[in-house]
Amino acid sequence: MRSVRTVHRSVLGAFARKSVTAKPIWGFVPKNWEERAVPLPTAFIEQLREVRERRRASPAQLVFPNAKGNPDTENDMIVTRVAERAKLNCGQCITRHGNKCSEGPHCQHYFLHKFRHTFATEHLRHGVDIRTLQAWMGHRDIKSTMVYLKGVQSKDALAKVNAGALAAYVAS
Repeated sequence: MRSVRTVHRSVLGAFARKSVTAKPIWGFVPKNWEERAVPLPTAFIEQLREVRERRRASPAQLVFPNAKGNPDTENDMIVTRVAERAKLNCGQCITRHGNKCSEGPHCQHYFLHKFRHTFATEHLRHGVDIRTLQAWMGHRDIKSTMVYLKGVQSKDALAKVNAGALAAYVAS
């Protein structure tokens, strides 16, 4: 069974539906066979359409296949290269082969699941309610989703506190 990374790379077939669905041809089945809708920004969907048109790809083809058109199994290297290009390397990692992340795409603090965590955290940070996020993430238990609340502080939290009932009570 393939991981969710295959879904992210095969999103072209589903971007109109914005959903995570089973991909039997690639051996992918969502966890517990629970298919769900996942929101994508309209601008991102347009970029994916452009990629598909440039490649003359059918909707069933992968967005980022390997050279043979199959799911890319080198996802970890792709993630570390993206992190390096975005200048997110920590500069401290040294691989077991002696490669330094300060000198190339070798940072070990970036992995595929970090993108899922970032997706959840950023949406919470920008006001998406936790129940909606729970559905997007496919969590049965709200406690699984609440993990993403750690480190999320609303930019206007103090203003909300000062505008709340307790502040009004104290001021009277």
